[in-house]
Amino acid sequence: MPLNRLERFAHNLDWNLLRTFVVVVEEGSITRAASRLLLQQPAVSMALKRLEQSVGHRLIDRSPGRFELTEAGVRLHALCRDIFTSIVRLPEAMETSGEEIAGHIAIHTVSHAMNPAWDRAIADFFKLYPRVTVGVTVETTTDVIRSVERGVATLGLSDGIIPEALEKAPFCYERYALYCGRSHRLFGAADARLEDLRGEPYVSFLADVLGGPHMGPVTAVRAIGSFGQQVRALAFNVEEVLRLVIANAGIGMLPVHLAGRALAAGELWQLPPYADLPVTETFRISNPGATLNPAERAFLAHVAGVSAWRWGDEHQSG
Repeated sequence: MPLNRLERFAHNLDWNLLRTFVVVVEEGSITRAASRLLLQQPAVSMALKRLEQSVGHRLIDRSPGRFELTEAGVRLHALCRDIFTSIVRLPEAMETSGEEIAGHIAIHTVSHAMNPAWDRAIADFFKLYPRVTVGVTVETTTDVIRSVERGVATLGLSDGIIPEALEKAPFCYERYALYCGRSHRLFGAADARLEDLRGEPYVSFLADVLGGPHMGPVTAVRAIGSFGQQVRALAFNVEEVLRLVIANAGIGMLPVHLAGRALAAGELWQLPPYADLPVTETFRISNPGATLNPAERAFLAHVAGVSAWRWGDEHQSG
């Protein structure tokens, strides 16, 4: 395309159409995208049609039961992510830099991702850089990964399958066991067997019930033990699953180190299996293509050497 046509294209393109397209792709549905954008469904459909006319390519194959990006749609979505990342970072790019490092760090994390060595590293960081500020946002796995991809988050703490375009390092490992509450019929039973659990109401994390990648080891144990088919309650974080299990809404899998206090207080009872308990992994993730402010660059360098924490290994230090 000649230069004058490229300039004319950029001048005439409604950039809001790109944002609408990104939301449609992220939601996988015109209807859900319209709800998120606070627009009517026909308006979103028309915006997508206008964008396809502007770029001269069909971007999404849509038919009953089918919603799939075309090859052109995949390329445009990748470009849109880069554009969005650059726009998000504009205010920080315009800041003047002084001798003392200042700026804001955004950490997006799944619920209850914990690593004592990480906490110590953060404490040391703020002693070195007192003018730096930090914001922590708790999100679902999908949203944490999305925030890092967009450049909204300086760093993410997430489980699940991490996209290859992001950098990742182990953050912590958590061992899970199965528990019931005080009012459950098996509370206090030392001879409970896996077959005793079949048909028991189950309290679960959403990712576990979906059987996707985010809680694969936990899902696998549930399938092998043939328990948890009857899901009575779903929760998005550890605290709510713990509360519901204690309330006897059902049995549930919980991180061993987080269940310890309730177990000692007599609010929980561990159920089989007792051996070969599943272990989940949480990662520290960042976007190597993101434009970072001085504070973010200093922070990522500072925490780069923090080792993953394995809960239950009390001898760890560092």
